[in-house]
Amino acid sequence: MPENVRRLPWTGPNGEAEFAAPGEVDGFADQEEAHMLSTARNDARYALAMVDRPDVSRDDLRKIVRALVDHVVCVGRVADMREERLNDPSYGPAVRAIEGALRKALPTR
Repeated sequence: MPENVRRLPWTGPNGEAEFAAPGEVDGFADQEEAHMLSTARNDARYALAMVDRPDVSRDDLRKIVRALVDHVVCVGRVADMREERLNDPSYGPAVRAIEGALRKALPTR
């Protein structure tokens, strides 16, 4: 990954990753990530409801499974991108401070 850039939650015309300098499209990229996660959650709830309906056809279930697979791929991509940002040296001190505060605040098992 190029240095000092953010991988965006969409790909280019040939399926390649796209990048932008911090601040250029952060707000839009954050909204897109949130939309991807929200859509995945909503479709998962829909899929669970459909599975229990006796009138749902095999074709309908196949479409649901395909949609869920697409969502898993998107959610995985969002997780990867967020991990990349957390590992960025410019975020390091803040991430470590937050992690330390959470460890102190949360009980251990």
